[in-house]
Amino acid sequence: MFISKIFSGFADPRFGQWRDPLAAWLTGLAVLNYFMTGFSSLANAIRQEQVQGTLESVLMTPISVPTVIVASSTWDFVQATFFSSLYLLFGWLFFDVHYRGSFLLALMFLVLTTIVLSCLGILSASFAMVFKRGDPFGVFLGTGSALFSGVFFPTQLINQYAGSRVASISRVLPPTYGLDGIRRVLIEGQTLAQVQQPLITLLVFLIVLLPFSLWVFGRAVRKAKREGSLIQY
Repeated sequence: MFISKIFSGFADPRFGQWRDPLAAWLTGLAVLNYFMTGFSSLANAIRQEQVQGTLESVLMTPISVPTVIVASSTWDFVQATFFSSLYLLFGWLFFDVHYRGSFLLALMFLVLTTIVLSCLGILSASFAMVFKRGDPFGVFLGTGSALFSGVFFPTQLINQYAGSRVASISRVLPPTYGLDGIRRVLIEGQTLAQVQQPLITLLVFLIVLLPFSLWVFGRAVRKAKREGSLIQY
């Protein structure tokens, strides 16, 4: 019954984003690809530099922490942009999927959510730098984002079929609000005034996580330099 609902679409007005399941899926997959890049790119880059023994030479140069973060993630975002665009292009060319909202407003949600997830990625990279191993919490966040943020099915169904406790997971994941805002704009055609709630929630996440993650990463870099552990892995 759960799967049949997803494939057949939803007549219930609560699931306006899912009246066309294919459009909802393509949007979810394209956005998830971008979100996961924001979360994992820096941590993966730090871990790779550690294994190759080049992290010390990178961090000992007189460049700022934000520059290191941006430079380490740029190419991954270029690739994510390419593949995410392919999802939407193929949907339009082969399955007649059309979007009717403001792409500029959807882009604002995409950028804002990606920055929030990048803040979590900075925390993950800090863990990798200090403990010389991948962040174990990253796996749970990545899986949780895919399962509970509405990528494959409406988040309302989690409460209906799994209960309120499980459904509460989706409410603490930033991708839930980012994807909801993007779909409401592109699929339902909602305006800025109608998507203020997810937008404000993302801004709160950003205000809290951005300074905190940069502070933690700076502390991790200074600790590694002080202990001379940049070349260890």
